[in-house]
Amino acid sequence: MSDLREFLSQTFQQTGGLMPFENFMAMALYDPRFGYYSTAIQDVGGNRGDFATAATLSGGLGRAIGQWIQEEQQHHEWEGAVSVIEVGAGNGALARSILDSFGWWKRRKVRYHIVDVSEPLREKQRATLRGLPVKWHTGITEALDAVDGKALIFSNELVDAFPAKWLRWSESENRWHEIFVTFSPDKGIGETFRSLPKFFPEESYASLSLPEPEDGQRVEIQPLYQRWLANVAEQLVEGSLLTIDYGGSTREIYDRRPGGTLRGYYRQARVEGPEVYQRFGKQDLTVDVNFDDLVEWGEEFDLKTATLKSQRQFLHRFGESNDPMAEGEVGESFKVLLQRA
Repeated sequence: MSDLREFLSQTFQQTGGLMPFENFMAMALYDPRFGYYSTAIQDVGGNRGDFATAATLSGGLGRAIGQWIQEEQQHHEWEGAVSVIEVGAGNGALARSILDSFGWWKRRKVRYHIVDVSEPLREKQRATLRGLPVKWHTGITEALDAVDGKALIFSNELVDAFPAKWLRWSESENRWHEIFVTFSPDKGIGETFRSLPKFFPEESYASLSLPEPEDGQRVEIQPLYQRWLANVAEQLVEGSLLTIDYGGSTREIYDRRPGGTLRGYYRQARVEGPEVYQRFGKQDLTVDVNFDDLVEWGEEFDLKTATLKSQRQFLHRFGESNDPMAEGEVGESFKVLLQRA
């Protein structure tokens, strides 16, 4: 039996033969021995990357965020150096673009921090950012402690990689069922469905209020990101949070998508359906971000919603209207949410 098959067999045996999809996704992405971000990912963008981001395709987003940093510093009326925290920095291309946009003189007043759980990517970032004043952290709590809770925080394609619960609508029972993953050495990986717990807070997730879902409709919710955001809001004494990701409102992301938005990326190829269970730890898994939830949760945690724009509008706002990431579908499918404490 291979090491991976033995690992799966032992893990599922400890959980009674099944686990929530959220746990499976977390394990497939972040397990220290077999997780995609822990061991398998080599790069973002380029010929070797499993996927590309705006930062690896052009420099416009970095320059726009550089302008945003300066504008937010003025908004908060901060004097002197400003602390910036990038969460999930990919291969470091975005950080490089941002820091380069300041020039050597203005860069002296930027205290740049990166939070990333992936050691392979941290190694890439250190190579990309060699010679630049950057500090690394493995968690947002550590980073916010280092800046005394006063910072500009931003992320690009972070939320979509948070493990998500996957749910399926049962028309006959008129309720949502949570998708659980099963495993046996003989049959491999499969699915089963369980009713949500009696007091599950369905009202906290906009996707579960989808009007008239058809039988079998699948949706994703992200309680782990909800908790992460609550922690950030509690620690952020003063500052801003900029979230850039693909997604939209509940209506937008589930329109004509009965299978939901969950998919994988393997060697730049998109995989869906049963294929998301294949190549455990060797492919990325991701979901569209429900910005209805992010806005609502932020307000609950005393983070004021300043703006919610498309990436196209954001790039236009900061003088990058000719950037390819402002054009066509990509300019509209990515959203930029600004929240302030």
